Amino acid sequence: MADAGHEGVLTTGTGRHIGYLIRGPQHGRSVVYLHGAPGCRREQYFVPDEVLDRFGLRLISIDRPGYGDTDPIDGDRVVRVADVLEVCDALGIDSFAVVAVSSGGSYALTLAAVAPERVERVVLSSAQMPYDDEAAIQGLQPEQLRLLPLLRLGRTDDVVAGFELARAGLLDDPMAALAPNMVTLSGREHAWSHQPWVRDILIDDIREGLRRRVDGFLDDMVGWPHPFEIDLSQIRCPVRAVHGTADDWEPLTNLRRILPQLADAQLVLLDGLNHFGPLLYPDLVFSLTAPGQ
Repeated sequence: MADAGHEGVLTTGTGRHIGYLIRGPQHGRSVVYLHGAPGCRREQYFVPDEVLDRFGLRLISIDRPGYGDTDPIDGDRVVRVADVLEVCDALGIDSFAVVAVSSGGSYALTLAAVAPERVERVVLSSAQMPYDDEAAIQGLQPEQLRLLPLLRLGRTDDVVAGFELARAGLLDDPMAALAPNMVTLSGREHAWSHQPWVRDILIDDIREGLRRRVDGFLDDMVGWPHPFEIDLSQIRCPVRAVHGTADDWEPLTNLRRILPQLADAQLVLLDGLNHFGPLLYPDLVFSLTAPGQ
């Protein structure tokens, strides 16, 4: 049976701290969960216990650098995914599947490229890919498109100040801060997101992710316009993607240009659904972590 979850903080040999959360049957198949932005390890609570039990999965979520209990670190995606391997080493996990949600997407493919002998499968859920192709991202929400020129400037004083202001709003009232982005969600997604248990997890996840600092959120978004630092041909494992056809948080066109560059990739479309679409189908998403799927 799935346990209630064990949160821990790993101290690495260099003295960095990495926050993580483990749930699921103790001897279940290992699946690493890469969260979206802004969020943290607790995002995995969107996955019901029954799903972990049904598929026999041990789910390990890890705060990216600068989120939650994980210390910030300077560097690109290759540097930032190293924390996953540190935690898996400490837990004695040699190989694992990866489920990546939203902003976790580009990190998942990076991880699969730098550790091909360890990553067995990647499942992308509403996955964010680099915003380095103008034509592919025209479906982004207008506010996100307007933000990109500033993000390309990097950590300027104005950008940092803007993110600190956004962090304050998210900590104060996460649902109100997200409301403008959620307008375009489908009716089914609105109904799902307004369930009390979903709201409670979303609020706790965001507040925990931003509790100590803004660095994780800031570094994620400043990195969005940068192309991959890895060669996608280095990815040897199967990649499965689940994506809403109406997603204007992470346009389907941006994902579609990446998948053909992978040796073994398949796309499952959710007709008429937006960014929260795959969260409505956890059985579908986690069934794809199984070998042969």
